[in-house]
Amino acid sequence: MLLTDYPWYFVLICLMVGVVYAAVLYFVGRNPFAHGWRWVLAALRCLTVSAIAFLLLAPMSRQTVDERQKPHVVLAQDVSGSVRMGADSAFSLKTIVPELEERCRVSYVEFGSDGATDIGAALDRWRGDDVEALVLASDGLHNRGTNPTSVAERLPFAVHCVALGDTTPRRDAWLANLRCNRIAMAGASFPLELTVGASLLRGRVALLTIRDDEGRQLFSQQVNYTDDDFGVGVAATLPTATAQGGGLRRYTATLTSVDGELTVSNNSLSFYVDIIDSRRKVVLVANAPHPDLAALKRAVEDNPNYEASVVLAGDVECGKWKLESDVSLVVLHNLPSHSHPSVAYADGLPRIFVVGTQTDLARFNALHSGMEIVSRVQKTNEVTPVYRAAFALFTLDEGDVAALEALPPLTAPFGEARLTADVQTLFAARLGNIDTRQPLVAATAQGEHRRAWIWGEGLWRWRLADWQAHESHAHVDRLVNQLVSFTAIQTDRNRLQVEAERSYAEGEPVMLHAVLYNENYEAVNNAEVTLALSGDSVKADYTFRRDAGGYSLTLPPLAEGLYRYTASADGQTAEGTFAVEALNLEQQNLGADHSLLATLASLSGGGMYRPDDCAALTAELSTLKPTIYTHTRYAEFLRLPWVLALIILLLAAEWVLRKYHGEL
Repeated sequence: MLLTDYPWYFVLICLMVGVVYAAVLYFVGRNPFAHGWRWVLAALRCLTVSAIAFLLLAPMSRQTVDERQKPHVVLAQDVSGSVRMGADSAFSLKTIVPELEERCRVSYVEFGSDGATDIGAALDRWRGDDVEALVLASDGLHNRGTNPTSVAERLPFAVHCVALGDTTPRRDAWLANLRCNRIAMAGASFPLELTVGASLLRGRVALLTIRDDEGRQLFSQQVNYTDDDFGVGVAATLPTATAQGGGLRRYTATLTSVDGELTVSNNSLSFYVDIIDSRRKVVLVANAPHPDLAALKRAVEDNPNYEASVVLAGDVECGKWKLESDVSLVVLHNLPSHSHPSVAYADGLPRIFVVGTQTDLARFNALHSGMEIVSRVQKTNEVTPVYRAAFALFTLDEGDVAALEALPPLTAPFGEARLTADVQTLFAARLGNIDTRQPLVAATAQGEHRRAWIWGEGLWRWRLADWQAHESHAHVDRLVNQLVSFTAIQTDRNRLQVEAERSYAEGEPVMLHAVLYNENYEAVNNAEVTLALSGDSVKADYTFRRDAGGYSLTLPPLAEGLYRYTASADGQTAEGTFAVEALNLEQQNLGADHSLLATLASLSGGGMYRPDDCAALTAELSTLKPTIYTHTRYAEFLRLPWVLALIILLLAAEWVLRKYHGEL
């Protein structure tokens, strides 16, 4: 069928153009051709000109075409660890590919090479494609992802299953289902649970031990296999006191083997725990003995992550006490004062100022800490706290706020506070029944080190009042700990920062991200960032790739173990560790599950086959019918080669007749 965007009468116009052109050429004026040949030549010229004129209308041809396509068959091969350890480890669906390709389009895929078997994903991957049948060669052991039966119910094609492996129970023991806290505090203990399973080992005895990365035994328990299908949960509490500092630590659970076991590779299970050595030191430096010091010390030590010590400023100045390098926070109580004007020993550390009646306000203002108190008279005020909801540096529970606002007043020096723009007020001061704008508790996160202020002394009265009202110091202690935790956090000023997960699964890519800052702490990526990686069996160097967000690096899949890295760029370095953990899912159960395969085949309308019955499978797949697709095809007449050939033929015929029957 011919189509054009112009009205039908344009075809008549094209024909009339050809008639007029031929008539003028052969019937107007003298003509050397005989009368009969003149009509023939005129007809040829009329057809040629009319055809060319018609092509100027850009006509289209529409055709209905039937296309036959071979049926699409997917061959999904399970290459997981349980299959490789089974009796049919040498079988592969690749052997039937050449025969199937004569009648079908074949796609061959493998799954389970990443240490786990996700049969549901292997099936669901092809649900939206033009697949006629899928052949699944597996032992039926599924240990990750969606239930395959729920996927098979929705599939529009048949699943034929080749049952690999052996369903006969094997003599074996294994460790599985390990659960523990992946983060633990240094010096504390953490709980652990795991499952000991065994098959056909009734009456045998094994020993379960757990050791740390230095080989020290932390736990042991005898396991008596009381049944041929044995399974028991074991709970343990492991100490972290033996760990040398913080960081990732490797622990290994081992089950002694018994003669005749199928494999001993599943008798050992390694796991990693991030030991947080966050017991930070807080030093309370005081102008003179004061009951606030004991109250603050007890409140700080209510958090097991902190330890507090009290020291007098005079002992610091005379050299009896020196500030240690591992101190995280200094609390300056009534300092600087007239008798102890210098607090230079606290430079370079986060600080909390408790401003009281003994504080020398002039020297305090000279520190330019972010708060200045202007006072012209030496007087004191009794002030109570009023919560400021606009405070955004950390949050307090509503119950804590209500309890704190009901506490007795603190004694604060008289004056007017001037705060820098970055200081936020947590509690304002209430003088009698008047709410003032003066801060009572304030903090800031700006600058190299964080700072906080308590404008008033008498915190010991707060703890006593809290106990009288609630039989607990919890409300006051939580406020103090919030201030301490917030202020003690050190801002990372390293201009090269690397982001990495604490652990990765074995077989998956390890992705790292890095950000490099210039001296103004603006993110840049104009320098090369390299990474030196070292582990149990790897020592290699890599280069980060530049991208819009900084730098990124994808390492190849790594073996199980603990890895350390050092990134370098522009004179900056960043160090860290991460762990690659073995899944061990494939070794927990080596007995094939053919019932699952039979269910998949039944739900989808497929069949069950053994590895030695591939001829029947191939014959079944050969009965698949090709798919016929009917579609409409449009083509421009101007692009059809036979149209050009026809015009050339008409012109050539006219030329030959003119050559031999008249003047050329």
